[in-house]
Amino acid sequence: MANLNKVMLIGNLTRDPELRYTPAGLGVASFGIAVNTPIGRDEEGNRKVETLFVDVVAFGKQAEVIAEYLKKGSLIYLEGRLRYRTWEDPSGNKRSKHEIVLSNFQFLTTRDKDQVSGVVETPDEDEDIPF
Repeated sequence: MANLNKVMLIGNLTRDPELRYTPAGLGVASFGIAVNTPIGRDEEGNRKVETLFVDVVAFGKQAEVIAEYLKKGSLIYLEGRLRYRTWEDPSGNKRSKHEIVLSNFQFLTTRDKDQVSGVVETPDEDEDIPF
C-alpha cells in the first residue's frame, strides 16, 4: 500500500523566522504560521473563522532566504511533510509536537509594499517595440 505525507498551506507568519546554524554550517530557520479557515456564520450572520497555528522548519538556502525576506505577518505558500518530534526540556519533562519540514515555498507578500508583486507585463505582439 502506498503512503503519502504532503502538506500544502497558505498562511501568515506568527513571528519573525529564527535562523541558526548547525556545527556543519547548515542554516536552520524556525517559524510559525497561522492558517485561517472559514467555518460558517454565527447567529448574527458574521463569518466564523477557525485559526490553525503550525510550526515550520526550513533547512539550507531556503532557511537563509526565508530569514532574510520574511517577517511576522508575511503571507507564504508552503509545501512540506508533517513530522512528529520529541525532546526533553531543561526541566527533564518530555515534550513533543507536530511540525512541517519545508520542501518548497513561495512568497505571497512583497518585502516592500511599493514593489510590484512580481507580475511583469509584456507588450502585445502588435505593439511596436522601441529597439
